[in-house]
Amino acid sequence: MKKIILVAAVASMMTGIAQAEDKPKAEVIVNPNVQFLGHTVPMNGSDIFGKINIIPVAADKTKFIATFKGKNITGPLTFSINEGRCRDSATNKVKYPLTNVVNGKSETVVNVQTAKIFEGDVLSYTLKSGDKVVSCGTIQ
Repeated sequence: MKKIILVAAVASMMTGIAQAEDKPKAEVIVNPNVQFLGHTVPMNGSDIFGKINIIPVAADKTKFIATFKGKNITGPLTFSINEGRCRDSATNKVKYPLTNVVNGKSETVVNVQTAKIFEGDVLSYTLKSGDKVVSCGTIQ
């Protein structure tokens, strides 16, 4: 009797799974009112720190609005999202180049789904003056 009930329960679950797979996939709804906040901290003797707003603007587009404070932020300073952690920022590979920081500000729209930025490998925001990393923050 227990075997019959178990078989019936498994069959019922499998039918539900098959029906769920037949349904069309849900459309991704982008809410530009939902924002994520990131930050950077000074590195290599600089006093530059920053705040980054990450805003979904379309199903496959994300906007980064960054503001930095500290000395020598008139720029242009190279700003990017890199693969890896801040401790390795000098050798990390650029994953998404962002608009250079000028007068403490940068705004860029990147062709990537917002959720993908937070999935997978560790990424970091990196601000450079020449080859020297002056501010960095890990994306979590």
